Formats: sequence, C-alpha cells, structure tokens
Amino acid sequence: MKAIVKTKKEPGIEVLDVESPEMGETDILVKVAAGSLCGSDVHIYEWTPGYEWLPLPVTLGHEFAGQVVEVGSKVQNVAVGDRITALPLMSCSRCAMCQVGKGDSCTSKIALGLTTNGAFAEYVRLTAAANIYKLPQNVSYEAASMCEPLSVALNAVELSSLKPGHTAAVLGPGPIGLLTLQVLRIAGASLIMVAGTSADKRRLDVAERLGADIVVDVEREDTVSRAMETSGRFDFVFEATGNPKSVPQALSMVRSGGKVILIGIHPGPAEFDPTEVVRGRKSLIGAYAYGPETWKRTLALLAAGRLVVEPMITHRIPLLEAREGFELAVRREAAKVLFIP
Repeated sequence: MKAIVKTKKEPGIEVLDVESPEMGETDILVKVAAGSLCGSDVHIYEWTPGYEWLPLPVTLGHEFAGQVVEVGSKVQNVAVGDRITALPLMSCSRCAMCQVGKGDSCTSKIALGLTTNGAFAEYVRLTAAANIYKLPQNVSYEAASMCEPLSVALNAVELSSLKPGHTAAVLGPGPIGLLTLQVLRIAGASLIMVAGTSADKRRLDVAERLGADIVVDVEREDTVSRAMETSGRFDFVFEATGNPKSVPQALSMVRSGGKVILIGIHPGPAEFDPTEVVRGRKSLIGAYAYGPETWKRTLALLAAGRLVVEPMITHRIPLLEAREGFELAVRREAAKVLFIP
C-alpha cells in the first residue's frame, strides 16, 4: 500500500510502497478515507527542533477518519463496516496492565503517526484499547478527520473560561487558529479578531468567511493599536502561531486581568516582561491536547451543524502528491490540506 513516510532526520518525506499492517487479535484495521495535515506533521516535514526522538522510518498522520475493514478475534467495541475516527494516543492492548483491563495505566502507550505508523496511508492499524468514535450519520469522513484539531481548539476555549459577551483575539490563522475562531463564535464571544501575516492572505480570507469581526495583517497594521481602537484590549488572546515573538504581542493585546492562552508549539523560548504580567494581573495558560470527553462534544457539535469545517478545506490531495500538500502548508497557501488515499 502507499504511505507517506518520514525516513530521515532531515527535511522532507517520501511516498513509499509499504506492507499492509499485520493484524493481531486485539487490532482493528481501518481503510483511511481522509487524513488531515497537522501543523506538527509540517514541523516533522521541515525537521524543526523537538522531533529528534521519532523512531524512523515512520508513517505520518494522526488526524483521520475511515471505515473498519477487519477486526481481531478479541475486539468487541467495533465491527467491520463501522465509520470511525479515533484519538491518536492509544493504549497498546498487549502489556500486562492492558491485559487486565487497565488501559489507562498502559506501560507502552503509542502515538499514531509518531511512535507508531499513522494514518497517511491506505490503511491504518488501531488497537482495541483506542478511544474509537463511531461517526454520526450526517458527519462526513472529511469533517471527522478534523476532530483532533477541533478538540484542541475546544479544549483551549474551555480552559480560558470565556463567557458570552467577552472579546477575543486569535493570533495565527492556521488550522488551529481558524477552528478556535469557530469555537469562540459558539461560546458567545462578542468580538473576535484574527491576525496573521501577508503570507496568510488566503487563510485570513477564510477567517473572514468563518465570521471573524476583524482581520488584521500584522505586516500592515499594529495589532495592539487596532485592539485599542476596537475594544480597548481583549479579554482573551489565543496564541496559535507557534512563533515565540507572538507571546509578548499577545500580552500587550490583553486587558488587565485578562488571559493569554498558549496553543502553539514553539521551536524556542519566548521573551516577555514578567512585570507586565504581575502588575497587569494577566494570566498565561498552556492549552495542550484534550480528553476523550472533548472528542464526544466535538462530534456532537459537528453533527448539530454548529461547527462547519468544509470552508477550511482548501486542498484535497492524493498520497502520491504528498510533497505538494506539505509545501502548500509550508507556504501558508492552504488553510487545511486533506490527503485522500
């Protein structure tokens, strides 16, 4: 089968013919219908610091949806034909703790597309202990493949404790930033700014279509000045760029007593004035990942039509053209790239 594989500790990926996954009695084989390109996949493609521990070669991809085509003899939670998505962090189903039903204490947890082969392939193997979610009938494979980043955004907004009527800014119009924008709308934010660079023009256009009240090109306008003009600084600022320079910018944009929620993964340390945080009674909150309950709410919001992700999907690309998909993301010409096996 075809798969997008990271083979070397240097920039790039390869599309290879690899063996289909070997199945065990606690395994589930899924025919992938859509795989969504994540920012971390792009970091791995560019080989930015922080991924030196990857066990290469490894098939990438942890955002996906597909149909179950085979189950092991001990699998009871899904059946052949089920349309599913799943959390990418899985218990192994094989260690002593898993064998006695204590998957939460698994001694060999595996991360799809990172420590084990992922979903940028024609087929992907999951374990029976994975948190697997059957798709509501009206949720497409493409929408479901974005449950993972949607859950990241939902978790970040929930951690912020934002209430209806609060104002918010999102720094970075990448997939996480655009999804955070949608969740903020659902949460009742009264005013939302989305900021990006000139290279983000296509993504900023998508942000406008998704309901951003203010869209700012930071290379043409000063975000702090614009914040002062419109809301007198924001109640919340969500940092989703992964650029360390945006952290002090976020602190300057948030009001006294406000909160900055850090979602982006940064390649290096950020420098900011801690006195500004202390005297301004400002909070810095790290928002990472999600829990299984968040996924359930994400699917419920998709099924109810409260979250609409299709406008974000700017490119649908076959596995054989994977490099072009990654390059589109690197050049920020794509809002969201889906790989369609």
